[in-house]
Amino acid sequence: MGMARVSQGRAGWRAGALALVVACLAGCREPPPAPVPLRLGMDLWAGYFPAVIAEQRGLMAAEGVALDVVPAADTNALIAEFAAGRYDLIGVSLGDAITLSRSRPDVVVLLVADESAGGDQLLRAPQAAAGTTPTHGGPMRFGTNLGGFGELFIRAWHDREGIRPEQVVWMDVDASVVPAALADGRIDYGHTWQPYAGQAAAAGATPVFTSADTPGLILDVVLTTRSALQREPEALRGFVRAWFAAEQQWRDDPAAGHAIAAGALGLDVAAVSLDGIRLYSLADNRHAMTGGADAPLASLIDRYADFFVRNGSLSTPPTAAAMFDPTLLPGADAEGRP
Repeated sequence: MGMARVSQGRAGWRAGALALVVACLAGCREPPPAPVPLRLGMDLWAGYFPAVIAEQRGLMAAEGVALDVVPAADTNALIAEFAAGRYDLIGVSLGDAITLSRSRPDVVVLLVADESAGGDQLLRAPQAAAGTTPTHGGPMRFGTNLGGFGELFIRAWHDREGIRPEQVVWMDVDASVVPAALADGRIDYGHTWQPYAGQAAAAGATPVFTSADTPGLILDVVLTTRSALQREPEALRGFVRAWFAAEQQWRDDPAAGHAIAAGALGLDVAAVSLDGIRLYSLADNRHAMTGGADAPLASLIDRYADFFVRNGSLSTPPTAAAMFDPTLLPGADAEGRP
């Protein structure tokens, strides 16, 4: 009997010890790491809404990213805040990225969001005469974000219409302010984009030129910095994966994507549209970035840099190849090839 009791005691001890080990393995394992916070500032432009959709659908969280999306109404202020380190990422035009390189030489294109294919517009004020002769008798007043891509866009219209430099006065007007500046007569022509272009047209302004007339000129990008990539490489790679997953979901179900973006940003769903915007897929990004100095993205960077040097906005052009890295794209090898 004694041996039986001892044997049962040992068996019970073994069972208890095993239960303790199992309980410890189940309850004592380390908790998953906290999501990495990333802050994205962006123009209110639908080409950047895959980030919003990815955050709302939990795709960012699944990649270990806690994304804070901050839409901005003032592009110049947005760029200045990014340069000061208040954002990890920023969504702006590629042309703005070139001028940003003055204050942040380590700026890098994380991905190409889209090509503007009609979404950017040059509009004539309601009170301005049709054609290229202003009613007030002086030079034509053109409003845009000076030092940005809008100047190159408007000059393409000048070239088409034969407008000479002495016929033009340039005014620094943010895209969000252009509808009001056109309506109250501060400018004769203004460059802006959707949804502001729609607001200007509703108030009586007339589109005279769009980015559909300048194919390939205006690419919109998401930027970060080399220092951010060194600090949070996996989080930024996770951001890119979640972005392209959301971009594909939006393509597959546009109405659902419109509704998600509108709800998150407090917009009327009718104000969310991809009209005039060609989203760039992962495959589009690979094409744009691969090829070294001959890559389409590199060629456009050089075109913008040359323009900004000529007009005095930039003294030292950035090296195109240093401004993007195809190895950051999902599925790329060490040379950026899929």
